[in-house]
Amino acid sequence: MLMGHPRQRGTDPQNPDVGCFQALDAILNLKLLSVLNMVSGRVHMYPVTEGETLQSLKTRVQQDTGIPEDEQELLQASGLALNPHQPLVQYVADSMVNDGRQGECDLIFLFDNRKTVYEPQISHRPHPDSVAYVLQEPKHTLSYVQLRRVWGQIWQTIRMLKEDCAKLQMGQRATMVNLLRYNTELSKKKNLMTSECEQLKAKLDFFRSSIQIDLEKYSEQMEFGITSEKLLSTWKEMEQAVELCGREQEVQHLVEKMMALQTDSVDLQRNPLGRRHRGTLDDIEEQAKELYKKLRERPRDQRPGGDSQEMVRLLLQAIQSFEKRVILIYDQLSKTVLCKRKALELAPRVKEVMSLMREDEKMVVRRQEKRQQELWDLLRIACSKVRGPGITPPVQETVKKR
Repeated sequence: MLMGHPRQRGTDPQNPDVGCFQALDAILNLKLLSVLNMVSGRVHMYPVTEGETLQSLKTRVQQDTGIPEDEQELLQASGLALNPHQPLVQYVADSMVNDGRQGECDLIFLFDNRKTVYEPQISHRPHPDSVAYVLQEPKHTLSYVQLRRVWGQIWQTIRMLKEDCAKLQMGQRATMVNLLRYNTELSKKKNLMTSECEQLKAKLDFFRSSIQIDLEKYSEQMEFGITSEKLLSTWKEMEQAVELCGREQEVQHLVEKMMALQTDSVDLQRNPLGRRHRGTLDDIEEQAKELYKKLRERPRDQRPGGDSQEMVRLLLQAIQSFEKRVILIYDQLSKTVLCKRKALELAPRVKEVMSLMREDEKMVVRRQEKRQQELWDLLRIACSKVRGPGITPPVQETVKKR
């Protein structure tokens, strides 16, 4: 690009068809998707094209992380899972934040569904040589130029620690929001299940009381009225059958499980990590920034050398704060993942119990219809006997034919 000859400027001797300017255009138009692996704490960058889908991304993620495609869970910062039917470029923001770094919407968080416990991944970026030196010798006197360079690098190191911690906390927060979405759906199913259980219980109580009245009235008129052993056995069979219906104990057990899960989720939300707030790393980074700013603003005639003890002290505090913070984040993450696993286990059980209750309801309706039919048949037979025995066959034979 700096060649003086016009025909040579901007060309690639090894690839004449593609010049430097075309390469710059390709770089500027490149869409990168950042995936933070919450298992290892590493960020993976993937270039994506217009027609690329989630399946291709999962294939590349499996190659880089070893997590099988079926066990991968990719979440946005909002807690929503990636839609497999949408192109990946929709998850890459076209704009950057003011300082040129990627916004929160660009970062995708990767979780391993096989894990319920996440071990803290405390990995520091390698320090520049000058920073590593002053960490070993903080009292060593440096010139102003050296001091300004080292302090700037220390401030940048603290800033990167704060950003790494913020990314991990964003991943934990994404899991929390995802858990709340599951809890919301589970709460709706719980309310629906409880309502259907109450309706089924009312129908069962009505059916039991009806059968009981039928049996009592039948016993009262046996000596002088109509008798049918088959009808009596059918009613008793229906009475025993409905005793097996109803899922009150199962529903109560599931409701208790869901209420316990709701309590655990609320406790997780009350944890300070579940909310945005300024932490120790933010304060340390601000102090380091102010120290570096004061150093640069010194007048030219007041720029003597000095040591880096104060700046090194802030860096050590930042490292300790980072390690403690990461341990808390991963502890909160493990608890959140465990609650989410419980929610995923409860959902199919709730669906199964609701399906069984609907089957019980259908069975009760069929039994009620059969009971009504039996009563009408009994009434028809009674009316036939009053009119005369020659009109219809005897009661016992009529019942047997039915």
